[in-house]
Amino acid sequence: MIKKGNCVASFEQHLNVSVITTGLFIVPLSLSNTFDTQASLIALSLGLLGGIFPDLDSDNSKPIRILFKILSIFFPLLFLIFLQLKMPLLYILVVWLGATLLFHFGVFKFFTLITTHRGIFHSIPMALFVALGVIHTFLYLHYPQLQALLFGVFFFFGFVIHLLLDELFSINALGFEIKKSFGSALKLYDKENFIGTTLLYGGIGFLAYNLHFQEQTYQKFFTLLMKIHFY
Repeated sequence: MIKKGNCVASFEQHLNVSVITTGLFIVPLSLSNTFDTQASLIALSLGLLGGIFPDLDSDNSKPIRILFKILSIFFPLLFLIFLQLKMPLLYILVVWLGATLLFHFGVFKFFTLITTHRGIFHSIPMALFVALGVIHTFLYLHYPQLQALLFGVFFFFGFVIHLLLDELFSINALGFEIKKSFGSALKLYDKENFIGTTLLYGGIGFLAYNLHFQEQTYQKFFTLLMKIHFY
């Protein structure tokens, strides 16, 4: 029986589940000295970010409002710091304010315009694409290869947990009912967005092709997985 309701897990539920599941894996990695305190906090943050990331395609969701408000303030500032422009403080303030307004009312509006809730943004390939981007970012920042790989895995893990939670909330096991939203989260493609799906898989291929790990990094990764115990 298919029910037309669109019941999904709440923002708080996604947040709580992401913290708990990510933390369970961080503990053994910390105990094995794979992660220090800094790396543990980064991994936890990425797992948490992955846990709320899929809902960024919802125009009225809490995550997208919070994230874009933060980014609209701090991203222009980081950009100015990176450029190291030698300008009077008043000019820097004006540029910062202008960039903040442009980011909030320009980038934010454009993002909400091109995305639809439960579209390609809400899919496994998107999780993989962003996770690969996370790995490339930390490699660029000269983090150890194993840590960069694990950071990407934590983001991917948090993202997939979100999708699984959405699918579970689409099923009423006691009433044997399936919500209309079932199957719209944990998917490999968006049948209504062929171009977006194609571009996404192209991006995955590009990032994966340009990811050059030493063989010992993979060996350490799989050895680590075999050694993780929860009892």
